[in-house]
Amino acid sequence: MLRIAQALSSIYIVVALGLLAFSIRPAPEPVTISVVYGTEKREWLEDAAARFAATNPTVNGRQVIVELEGLGSRDMTLDILQGNLQPTVISPASSIHTRFLRDEWRTRTGEDILLEGNNVPPLVITPLVVVAWEERANALWPDGINPDTFWDDIHAALVDPQGWAAYGHPEWGFIKFGHTRPIQSNSGIQTIVLLAYAFHDKVRNLETADILDPQFQEWLVEIENGVLEFGDSTGTYMNEMVLFGPSKYDFIVVYENLAIENFDEAAGRWGSLRVFYPPANILSDHPYAILNAEWVTEDQRAAAALFRDFLLSEEVQHLALVEHGFRPGNVAVPININGNPFEEYQDAGIQLDIVQSVEAPPAEVLNELIELWRRRINR
Repeated sequence: MLRIAQALSSIYIVVALGLLAFSIRPAPEPVTISVVYGTEKREWLEDAAARFAATNPTVNGRQVIVELEGLGSRDMTLDILQGNLQPTVISPASSIHTRFLRDEWRTRTGEDILLEGNNVPPLVITPLVVVAWEERANALWPDGINPDTFWDDIHAALVDPQGWAAYGHPEWGFIKFGHTRPIQSNSGIQTIVLLAYAFHDKVRNLETADILDPQFQEWLVEIENGVLEFGDSTGTYMNEMVLFGPSKYDFIVVYENLAIENFDEAAGRWGSLRVFYPPANILSDHPYAILNAEWVTEDQRAAAALFRDFLLSEEVQHLALVEHGFRPGNVAVPININGNPFEEYQDAGIQLDIVQSVEAPPAEVLNELIELWRRRINR
């Protein structure tokens, strides 16, 4: 009987030690993914990432951790090409930049750095708009907008040495126009792409010869000479317009969602803002690109896909629409839902339908346009 008790005691000890060893076994290392994104969607992504973390996501039993880093859209692609940045995912403001990265990487290495199909979906969509103080817009366009002369009207106002005096308001001084720096910011690149298309009366097939046209170059330089300063952040332009009023800017080119986010605050400070859509627009589709690179592991790729699917879920797409003014990237998510801003701000010029979009130019044409800006305008 004593031997049986001793044997059972030994078994209990072995089992207890085994359970103890199991209980103190370290948890597997988490899967950390680096998501480098265009800063215009910072608030939405930070909110979404916090909600994602609250679901306790895992891949192969490993906790998923999302690290967000905001960076200019062109800067992120150049940093990757130069070997200075190795993220899991990039989400620039526009697929212009993912196409540029894909083409340049393929030229240099013969390989594809971007996975195709569902690995590069648009997260959210927003067009470019020209935001103006209502009284300034009424002075420039007293009879309303003529789509055929939209950019020419702005050009004529900027080059007129009388400034606002030519429009009956000498007390307003010179006309103050703003957009971001094209060599760093997506909205700046998109602005000069629209200007190039508008000058040549095109919506597709922009060519290098169009950029080298001396008449276009002079026209572009004249517009850009009317820009007080070229900043790096589209959001900063919108904030400064609201903060300082028409003493800082009369017109700026920004994303639609930024205008939507700032309507109410502007009205409480300086009066009403108006939004104008260029007759041919360019959409920022905010692609989510999982990199097909040697520094991205299979678990990281799976974790990145998990986060992508969460961002495209109905709940998170509604958040982007109602709280942040983005159009859903998921086509299954309707825009006409309760609380959508497109109905609330119709009187300010916000419109649901985009009449026409231009074609994104190929990488070599885009590079030529940016190089022209760098040589003739950069300041």
